[in-house]
Amino acid sequence: MNIYLKLRNNIIYPFSFLSLFLLITAKEAHAETDIQPQQLIVNALSASEIGLSWQAPQDSATVKEYLIFRNGEQIAVTQETRFIDSELSANSSYSYYIVGTDEQSAPGEPSNSDTAKTLVSDDNDGLNNGSVITLVNLNLRDVCGVRTIAAVPAENLDSCLDKVIEAFALQEGVEDIRAFVARLRRQEDPALVNLGMRLFHSKSLSQNNDTSCSSCHHPAIGCGSDGLSLPIGVDADNPDLLGPGRADGNTVPLVGRHSPQICNSALWVHSMFWDQRIVLEGFRTDPVGQVSTKEIRTPERDVTRSMAAEVDNTDPLRLLIAQAHFPVTAAEEMGDTTGFDSPQSYRNHIATKLTTDWKDEFNQVYGSEEVTFMRTARALAAYEASFLFIDNPFFDYVGGNHNSLTEDEKRGALFFYTGAGCSNCHDGAFFTPDRTRPPLYPQIGANAVGDGNNQEQFRMPSLLNIGLTAPYGDKGVFPTLERVIEHYSNTHQSLVDYYENNETCDLPQFQHLSDEACQSVVGGGKEYVLARSETDGTIDAPTPNFTEQEVAYLAAFLHSLTDKSAMAGSNEINALIPPRDGGPDGNQLDAEDKDGNPL
Repeated sequence: MNIYLKLRNNIIYPFSFLSLFLLITAKEAHAETDIQPQQLIVNALSASEIGLSWQAPQDSATVKEYLIFRNGEQIAVTQETRFIDSELSANSSYSYYIVGTDEQSAPGEPSNSDTAKTLVSDDNDGLNNGSVITLVNLNLRDVCGVRTIAAVPAENLDSCLDKVIEAFALQEGVEDIRAFVARLRRQEDPALVNLGMRLFHSKSLSQNNDTSCSSCHHPAIGCGSDGLSLPIGVDADNPDLLGPGRADGNTVPLVGRHSPQICNSALWVHSMFWDQRIVLEGFRTDPVGQVSTKEIRTPERDVTRSMAAEVDNTDPLRLLIAQAHFPVTAAEEMGDTTGFDSPQSYRNHIATKLTTDWKDEFNQVYGSEEVTFMRTARALAAYEASFLFIDNPFFDYVGGNHNSLTEDEKRGALFFYTGAGCSNCHDGAFFTPDRTRPPLYPQIGANAVGDGNNQEQFRMPSLLNIGLTAPYGDKGVFPTLERVIEHYSNTHQSLVDYYENNETCDLPQFQHLSDEACQSVVGGGKEYVLARSETDGTIDAPTPNFTEQEVAYLAAFLHSLTDKSAMAGSNEINALIPPRDGGPDGNQLDAEDKDGNPL
């Protein structure tokens, strides 16, 4: 089922001065009712189609129909809250708003407006996420004729960046990732996504009914993370408090790795998790960024077998479906399988627990009241896959809008590709090749010694929306992008400085601790990491030694990779948060921050 209901043979009402008059006087006419559509969101679906979705107003029973306006002209009418505008021009931007009418056909207040740009063409099959491994080695002097990024004349930045864009085939990469995302949006099932949203925010998926997936991955925090260095899962002092201030009475958090963001998780085509413990067989020989139908491998034989039996290898959700099996069986995160025959039997227990109050919701989606964990995982995956945020100023620049970046952002982009070495690992439009590489990061918390942070162990993250996802690293050890960049400037010295300056104690999650307590968070990480730095070659690695200004330029560029729709408070983020009504069984996590503000 498509996410949008495609309406054909719609009645078209030409926009007129009478329509304008009615819109102007709508506020007075509807003083006692509210028929204003909410949270209009528009997205490209192809080179000729744009999908619209919106929330019905509070007084939805009084709405007769919705008038759809494109670029200020009314184009259609519908009684649904979704619509596809078709027969559009390729590579073109269109702006929309929606107006509800009452039973007398009088219009109400217009919705917010939103804009989307169609794809360049429909020749792209949308099966490549824009990732590449390139061997391009551009030198700033060859590109711009100067030795330092600060020496590039402002008037030459665009011409220099045009050379970079061509050399790295960035226009093709952006077209690939936009087509990939459009394909995912065309394949979405809104009912399945909604069920997944309800399940994702339900504490009933945990053993003690106190933790939901959103406890560590809330849409309003860090693009689907938790804002903490190390997560607090089960047994939190206040289960509904998320982000800074969440605690469980333990000095050292029990979960040993930083919560990755949910945003764009559907763009990964080969693996899941920091350590790629869910992976496609033989993926290292597959083309980078290309959707594969190879068999999936997971840490559990039962899950691997059930995935092979119940999920088709062409299913766009299969990596996320597999991933959804594991947080619920992690004792520190959601549930302890002790006392059950196997983790799979524990998952069956969770599904059974849902049956009483969730069977109607499952019936609406699956046509059957049967609640299984595989059905639960599929719904969770569909919801996670809807976190798609790739529209950003840098992509606009690559598309030809030279005014979308500031001068500092342009210098940062140019330095990123021609002198800083960042593009050696973070190239392509997804800014990761879905592979593992060094360098070593500081280790803290549970399993700080030997937590798998060996050279070539951890998957390189995408840099899209990275400005929203602090703190950084597999342990959340760096609070700012500037500190991350400094780490790459001289990795060994950064490791030494991190521990000598007790930087763990400055992290928001731990700054309230005494020095002694804070050192218990560090544990044996210092000795372990510094020893590894000497033995794995980090101490002898080339050191770029960035200047303070170069660090600032790079940070500015990285912030330009942020999709404003991924920021807390946007319509897109708000649409990912369920109504605060308790959910089907009254056990929904209605989150709040440390000040009691609803998230």
